[in-house]
Amino acid sequence: MFSLLNAFGEKPDHPMSDVKEAMKLLADLPKDNAFKALEEITFWLTSIKDAQGFRSEVRADIVMLLDETGQPLDAELLRLYLNEPHLQDFHGLRLWQAIHSFARALTEAYSACINQYQQAEKKSWELKENLPLVCVRLLRATAEQMKLELMRYVEIEQPAWDQMYSCYNFAEANQIADAMVFPYPKHAIHTSPQRELVRALVLYMSSPGTLAPDQIEVSYRIAGRLVSFFDFKAAPDPDCTYVIDLSRPGAPANVGGNLLGTPTMRFFGTVKAVPAVEKIIHQNEHDFAEPERRFGNEFTPAGKLTVLKHLLTYWGRNPPHRHQERKGISAAIDVTHGFKAISQLVTRVDIDSMVNLSEKDMTVLKNISGIGLTADDDVEYVTEEWPVLDISVDGIGCTIPKAAGHWVKIGDLCGLKAKNSQLWWVGMIRRLKTDPQDIVHAGVEVLAKKPLSVWLRTLGKGAEKVSNWESSSGSFEYDYFPAILLPGAYNSYVNATMLIESGSFVLDSIYQVMMGEKSREIKLTGLLAEGEDYEQVSFEWLNPEQG
Repeated sequence: MFSLLNAFGEKPDHPMSDVKEAMKLLADLPKDNAFKALEEITFWLTSIKDAQGFRSEVRADIVMLLDETGQPLDAELLRLYLNEPHLQDFHGLRLWQAIHSFARALTEAYSACINQYQQAEKKSWELKENLPLVCVRLLRATAEQMKLELMRYVEIEQPAWDQMYSCYNFAEANQIADAMVFPYPKHAIHTSPQRELVRALVLYMSSPGTLAPDQIEVSYRIAGRLVSFFDFKAAPDPDCTYVIDLSRPGAPANVGGNLLGTPTMRFFGTVKAVPAVEKIIHQNEHDFAEPERRFGNEFTPAGKLTVLKHLLTYWGRNPPHRHQERKGISAAIDVTHGFKAISQLVTRVDIDSMVNLSEKDMTVLKNISGIGLTADDDVEYVTEEWPVLDISVDGIGCTIPKAAGHWVKIGDLCGLKAKNSQLWWVGMIRRLKTDPQDIVHAGVEVLAKKPLSVWLRTLGKGAEKVSNWESSSGSFEYDYFPAILLPGAYNSYVNATMLIESGSFVLDSIYQVMMGEKSREIKLTGLLAEGEDYEQVSFEWLNPEQG
């Protein structure tokens, strides 16, 4: 019966024959199972893409309806995934596969709409009116697919580059590349096909391989907010440091000095966004209590600052490049993780060596749970053995065994110990990459080979001496919390940085570093990085003789 009706051109032989029928079917989606509901929408997108008999404007309308229905479900699953993005976690992988499949199906469905429009002898004027929106959504869906692949540290699939460049070529050919639209209902910021392309390209060139999945998400949101500052031109320009070739889909490249431009090349750059990023960083560093809301309330202010500083580094004219010589090696190291465990394992200042410490305060320190105080304390921690492939002055290249590393994500703090040593180093996961054999490779930056675990005594904000704090407070009681000093060059503490527990950083706060007879006051001067359970901060010594 359906085939007969289709022969007379009435309706396609498909359950979602028009928008009304599609809405009926979507009303039956599971209300309390976002995973299953998104899987069903993904199925319908694939089905609509391949179905025959649809008028181009009807197919596009149904795809857009499926897209809009799936967006809140996709956002919910992405939020869950970002809470457990570990590469070797099965549940996290299952969530990732669901949202990745949705993004890919969406890309292919919108591509089918554009292909049908291009091949039609008589163009649908209804679809023609919606072409800028279809292109924007196609490019955004492709960018979502790429973003998710970056979160798993795998190579971007070639079809994603093909669809992205094909769509943008179509937009330029139809003179809609600059057409501004609102991508979805209730979205307050308009965009264009060109802006969506540039946003995706900028994310790719912002060293996402050194960011955790949630930081990649924040980077993508920041790029979306600041995309109007990015340059995109058809000819070389001093402010455009990257190039793509629309006739050869693939990753962007740096503009070389001897590059011969062609008509299909497009040049883009980010340097004009740098002042805007600097302004946001300044505002947030000096008003840390006021959350930065533009990039998502689910991310901490410190986390957003970490990403903004990363982007500031990579969006400038001279982004960093890896240049340290790496030496191949076959060895193994013991690895553990977590600020509290590491603060117990590295070299520590014995509490009994601290001066000017009341008996009451000493009792308080000794009773703080979870933190070891003397070298004789039992430390509870779990180590994993990782094969080492190469080393550099400040880095170690490892592979993570299948049965290990379920906690690993970029930015995680880790303790490192060679098999023939008793000393623990402090490192940070800086890079991850999943190879075609599904083996996870990790690049670990060594933050300090001679870290020192100490206690900080809280003096307050603006009080530069213990005596000042005692006089102003009328009390000789203090708060204490652990920290790890990371010495600078030549193991000097003059320009050291410090690791403290998450949520502890307050700009210009004054503390006393309890280091026995050499205890000194410090003032926190900046937030350098944030991880799941720690903050890395800069500080200045308030006593000139400290070194």
